[in-house]
Amino acid sequence: NMKKKDSNINYHLGELEIAKDRTSPFHIMPQFSENDQAILDIGCGIGQTFAALEELKGRSRLVGLDIDMASLVYGRNHFDFIKYTNAAAERLPFKDNSFDVVISRVSLPYTNIPKSLVEIRRVLKDDREVWFTLHSLSMELRQLINSVRSLRLRRVIFGIYAIVNGLIFNFFGKQFSFPTTNRCASFQTESGMIKALTRAGYTNVMAERKGIHFIVTAKKKSQSD
Repeated sequence: NMKKKDSNINYHLGELEIAKDRTSPFHIMPQFSENDQAILDIGCGIGQTFAALEELKGRSRLVGLDIDMASLVYGRNHFDFIKYTNAAAERLPFKDNSFDVVISRVSLPYTNIPKSLVEIRRVLKDDREVWFTLHSLSMELRQLINSVRSLRLRRVIFGIYAIVNGLIFNFFGKQFSFPTTNRCASFQTESGMIKALTRAGYTNVMAERKGIHFIVTAKKKSQSD
């Protein structure tokens, strides 16, 4: 358990270095405007996205949310300008219309996406934006092949589940959790995410590939639309 904690935190520290390094092929960061004062990062880890952006330190409300308590404790001890919350994307512990922007860097694929999108829309202010990075099928296949090569049977089974779950999501807009863990995982496609976001009440949905990254942005429809 201690090893897993350390490996999670080391992973997030590696992500922090990538977030700071504009020359890295893995570097991809959201853009914020002066009007983005209340920002929620779902699956924040140790808060590496906020920590890498010096200009955010003066904002009124930076909230990092994650299910991994050890990462949040590390974040609280190192980045005191971020407010950390231990919760899941499917049940956000915030009032309606609380945030100017909601971001998620490769953590949405590990949630029940249709449920998460409804909750994110609820806490987002009208006409404000979401920014997500997601998993493509090629990434899931690569992970599955690595698991097969290293003979990690549990990971192979979970990888097959994630691909099947991704197919169900992209064709039918539904997801099911892994039987023994109640966790979700899936890959996403541009068309699948556009359909899911539109169904959940978003507009201006844009899905694009930037190098190795798969990015989706959208706005919450206002009540008057």
